[in-house]
Amino acid sequence: MESVHESAPAAKILVGVSLDARASSQLLSWAVTVAARPNDTVIALHVLVRKAEKRLKSERSSLRQAQASVISAVGEFAGVCQTKRVKLEAKVRTCSSVGEGLADEAALVEANLLVLRRNSFEIVRYCLKNAPEGCSIVGVDVDVDVDVQALPRKDGDVDSLTYDDNNSSSSSRLTYKDNNNNMVNALSPLRKFFGSTSKRERRHSSSESICEKESPRGVLEGPEAASTPADDCSSSSSSVVGRRSHTNNWRRLSVARLFFPLPPSPEDSISMEGDACSSYAEEVKPSWRCFSYEEISRATNKFHPDNLVGRGGFAEVFKGSLRSGQNVAVKRLAKGEGDQLKEKEFLVELGILGHVRHPNTANLIGCCIENGLHLVFDLSCNGSLASALHSKHGRVLEWSARYKIAIGIARGLHYLHKCCRHRIIHRDIKASNVLLGADFEPQISDFGLAKWLPKQWTHHSVIPIEGTFGYLAPEYFMHGIVDEKTDVFSFGVLLLEIVTGRRPADTSKQSLLVWAKPLMQSGRIAELADPKLEGKYDMDQMQRLVVTASYCVRQSSIWRPPMSKVLGLLTNDRDSVEAQIRSIPECQVDEMDDYNLATDCSLDY
Repeated sequence: MESVHESAPAAKILVGVSLDARASSQLLSWAVTVAARPNDTVIALHVLVRKAEKRLKSERSSLRQAQASVISAVGEFAGVCQTKRVKLEAKVRTCSSVGEGLADEAALVEANLLVLRRNSFEIVRYCLKNAPEGCSIVGVDVDVDVDVQALPRKDGDVDSLTYDDNNSSSSSRLTYKDNNNNMVNALSPLRKFFGSTSKRERRHSSSESICEKESPRGVLEGPEAASTPADDCSSSSSSVVGRRSHTNNWRRLSVARLFFPLPPSPEDSISMEGDACSSYAEEVKPSWRCFSYEEISRATNKFHPDNLVGRGGFAEVFKGSLRSGQNVAVKRLAKGEGDQLKEKEFLVELGILGHVRHPNTANLIGCCIENGLHLVFDLSCNGSLASALHSKHGRVLEWSARYKIAIGIARGLHYLHKCCRHRIIHRDIKASNVLLGADFEPQISDFGLAKWLPKQWTHHSVIPIEGTFGYLAPEYFMHGIVDEKTDVFSFGVLLLEIVTGRRPADTSKQSLLVWAKPLMQSGRIAELADPKLEGKYDMDQMQRLVVTASYCVRQSSIWRPPMSKVLGLLTNDRDSVEAQIRSIPECQVDEMDDYNLATDCSLDY
């Protein structure tokens, strides 16, 4: 029977989302990671009640807030949807009531499944009565862990649903009657996959979790049982078939109405590490808004070329000033071929930035989806680290500022890897992606290539290879393997760039690493130092940066330290640093002899 279900036509899954970001994220997580299969379409819909329309005619902030909320919610799942080959859409519509809007949209798009919050009683009641035939309704309780329940169908429906408790939490099952009046086991045992009433049951459920081969590179955790990496699976094929039958049973229920709790989320058990995380772990990202195109066009003088401050492969950045006097940087998605990929990168960046809050990461203040896709940030008054280091006409970046920048970047990366709500791998750490604010406080920017990494994954496999030549870790450059150590390697190269003032691949086409290797090995610090500093630097700090860089750029990721140790090497007192150095294992071979990036420097820098 499983082959029949696997060959079923693509489904449309409509998810009713609110302005509650956490609840919307949980509903979408269930829809994407549990219900959806390849080629399905997940549609996130927010409904504005029509009675507010008069106010919207004079003030459209409510509409823009709704647009921003939905975009942020779906942006978090752009990467996993692309990997799983699931289409993802975001919509905002007005209607006389939320329930009517959801039911009408379900009919309009011919939705097969409507996902709602179980405790939205009025909305659920309306949809039960008015949802189109052929559309199943799933209610997910995002607040409390309750037993699976089946609500009765409206009078006159062909199928009927019953809930069989049997006085045993372990045997709870949901059944329905098909057109031949035969009792069919629909979801049994549901609680094993969708939440348990005891910790013991949850541990048992987690131990029996089976991964989906269809999404081996999903990068955002969903339900615990749905986020195990495929590469690490050793379960039998029969177990996988059994799991698929559970995760897709809603398709067998025709127009049945299902209600069950959301499974425990991995993020509920994330433990923050160390004092470096405590200041930011529980902070909530301030609300950001959706700008009108008129606002950002006025701010940038209609995107005048004189206001262009940066250009990348997917976007252009313009400086500007809002009416309030706030200086901003507007990142505009470049037009041209590959718009679908660019939009995916845009949504990924928006989704990640919506969950990032740290002094050493870029501060998103809003977006605009009119006439293209735009992100709006605070303007960094001192430009990028690349311009500060390599500008031929600007003033020399003093050593004190360089050391401060190095520590700030390390703190930002440590936050992304260990302290953020999700593990985030940036994948494109380089000088031009480090912005310098007031007092040269660094901010890591450009999260277009960033990847979510579920906490139980060891690494992520990526194709194609993206990033900037000269900063790419060997395992990523050669095999597409991505984890925290990928960023550690890039940071090591960046440290050498800060110390030496040289680009990773200079005009002589000699790799910075190849040039620096003999100098680091022999301890010739003076020859490594940027000549523009004219010897004006702190020797202890210089040695710290060089030693730290030498650990970070080890060829094998196994021998590189995590960012927690990197940060300690840069900030702790000398005794602590010496102890940390002793705790870092020595390489078993002279790996740098085998690492030569000087063979091809023809890639764009």
